[in-house]
Amino acid sequence: MDLDTLKLNPLGLTYAFSIYREYMEYRLTIDKITPQTKEWTSKVHLIKKPRPRKSKDGKTRFQIVVVQDENEDKVAAVLYGEDIEKDAHKLTPFSTYLISTAKVRIPLPYRVPTNRFEWVIDRFTVVEEVKDDNIQDPPLPPPTRLNTIHFAYLQEQQQNKEFGNHNFTHIIAVVVNCGSIKYDGANSNKCREIIIMDTGMNSFILMLWEDFDDVDGSILAAQVAKYPVIVAKRITRTTYGGLSLSTRYNSVILINPPYPQVGRLQN
Repeated sequence: MDLDTLKLNPLGLTYAFSIYREYMEYRLTIDKITPQTKEWTSKVHLIKKPRPRKSKDGKTRFQIVVVQDENEDKVAAVLYGEDIEKDAHKLTPFSTYLISTAKVRIPLPYRVPTNRFEWVIDRFTVVEEVKDDNIQDPPLPPPTRLNTIHFAYLQEQQQNKEFGNHNFTHIIAVVVNCGSIKYDGANSNKCREIIIMDTGMNSFILMLWEDFDDVDGSILAAQVAKYPVIVAKRITRTTYGGLSLSTRYNSVILINPPYPQVGRLQN
């Protein structure tokens, strides 16, 4: 029923507003959603989507994404097995979604929790993308909260400690050179060496291993002449070829993401 029809039918207009009001009553921010919350919808931004991986015994394939709401509160959402492919086209970084009635549970003990709870997205969960042309309920603005570490401080960090703990969550840098594919390490693993530079004009080598080389490395090689900006999450400090940075199994490389810090670095 369109708006003109509703104007000619006051009862229809009243009914439409009652449905909308009831719908908004179920709209909750992340901090209000607990395992006891039965009916809810949350408007969130997908800010982190690592690659799928397998459990240690190789029996379970899973993917952990991170979403945040209008208050920039975050929660991890877990997908398993076939649900990863089912929602792959829906869940794209920095898009806004309405997620309804996912399972809510306490994080598993062997994970570093993002929140006191985590969500499980399965075939019963409703995931609806909020389109850019939605005027009545527009997408959330790009995220602004980004904890970074300057390269000058890397010497002070303990070797092989990831920066995903406490305030050392991300690095942000310009890619100034991108090497070709090579095979290195104890098992002759595929890798690619890129040179990155931060706002203080400090440069570092970042090693992209295996699928990070295949996917992110190929994109960066094609764009390197334009000096793309990357945000790298959950990377490690190593002594490979001297002091350098390296991806690990759950790292995330974002290329020209819509953070305001990236825009300032591009300018």
